[in-house]
Amino acid sequence: MDHYLSLKDHVYNYISERINSGTLKPDDKINESQVSEELHISRTPVREALIQLASDGYLDNLPRKGFRVKYLTVKKAKDLYDVIGTLDGRAAVICIQLLKETDLSKMESLIKSMDAAIESGLSNQYYELQMEFHNVYLNLCPNTEITALLNKLKNNFIRKYYVFENPDNELSILRETNDQHYEILRLFKEKNASELERFIRDVHWSSSKAQFDSLLR
Repeated sequence: MDHYLSLKDHVYNYISERINSGTLKPDDKINESQVSEELHISRTPVREALIQLASDGYLDNLPRKGFRVKYLTVKKAKDLYDVIGTLDGRAAVICIQLLKETDLSKMESLIKSMDAAIESGLSNQYYELQMEFHNVYLNLCPNTEITALLNKLKNNFIRKYYVFENPDNELSILRETNDQHYEILRLFKEKNASELERFIRDVHWSSSKAQFDSLLR
């Protein structure tokens, strides 16, 4: 059973990485037989991985058309930002009294690592670190309904990084976003619940950045 699950996870990661790299584009159909041949495995774990990807919000499972990569319009991305920002801000407030000094120190260390990643041009590393930053408090949240819904909504962004029409914009946007992490940390330290909630909701998850997360045909 463990071997079967590892094959399913391998397929899951393989397909999501191909979407991230742009090899698979929005509305592309996933060829189950081709994936099976490329990975030298049976179609059963391929099928199970595709069902899981569709359940997680990464693929559309269309009757008689099979599995296709979802696309994300700017409008939907903006709507998701509004909802995610509201939930993330609320989760932060719930956790504000739960964070220990070790948690705050970890968040500060992650912000500094993000600074280094940005200046070194390691944008992929930056995105991994920012997820880890937010998970410091989200993993402590006792309201598992909020965190489960947050994870499900974030799964609409299968591509885990922004895409810029003008790559020169990336450095300034990432620096600005990481400055916001410093502010979030400051508000956590001061236990300023109302301002923390507002800042995460209205600034950190401002829908003005949603265009960089859209995944269009």
